[in-house]
Amino acid sequence: MNLRYGASVYGFFAGREKDSWPSLADAVLSIRQLDPRLGIEIWASRGPDDAGPSALEERDIIEACAGAPFLSMHARGRYWTWDPAGLRSEIDLAHRLGARTLVVHPESLGLDDASDRPDVPEIRRVLDHARRRGVQVALENTVDSLRALDRALDIAEDDSTFGICIDVGHAALSRDAGRHPVRAYLERYGGRLVHLHLHDTMGTRDDHTVPGRGRVDWPGVQSILRKVAYGGPTVIEVVPGLDARGSATLSDLLREAVAFLSTVA
Repeated sequence: MNLRYGASVYGFFAGREKDSWPSLADAVLSIRQLDPRLGIEIWASRGPDDAGPSALEERDIIEACAGAPFLSMHARGRYWTWDPAGLRSEIDLAHRLGARTLVVHPESLGLDDASDRPDVPEIRRVLDHARRRGVQVALENTVDSLRALDRALDIAEDDSTFGICIDVGHAALSRDAGRHPVRAYLERYGGRLVHLHLHDTMGTRDDHTVPGRGRVDWPGVQSILRKVAYGGPTVIEVVPGLDARGSATLSDLLREAVAFLSTVA
């Protein structure tokens, strides 16, 4: 498989003291300096109290991302709830930064649980807004989210603006997909798969640890990706502050992840 690897800036901020946060542009540059072949996934705020980038900071991010193999953006936590105006603003920001994909959670579409009654016409209008901005919306699986992903695909129908992002770590923790949940998620959504998040887990919590350190069957993951013919953006989403060996820097963990994944490709 010739996956297009990238890295998320999330690990520079999550689980770390605020006074240690770099700017978003500096976080991007750290990834680019580690390996210019890596794509970039932006989180446009560094924490829950961070207002997000100013116009000047947006220009710095765009400059730092120039030449990256791909650029995606993850919706900020403040939009992990049904807020169509806020979701449109995230789409607009992704467009301004040059991100071709915006990753959202089920909650962002009002798909929190089985009792939800999503606003189908408004979701379709949001997707129409994304189409006009040239941004693809990728719905990421959270733990136990088969119902939400299936419902979203029904709503989107064949709209190419909408696709699925499988987070392998989240899939591994899910109990709604049988004994082999990672395989089940990848096979079930392989035909609409447009984005991947890679991290490992020890099986009890969302560790965001380096692939190869936990319980995920990575050769099996690669085998399924070959089966579904996926070769698109694949973001390594590791977080030093959540990792059991938290003394390592994000650059150390990314370097380890890329080396490991190359051995199972």
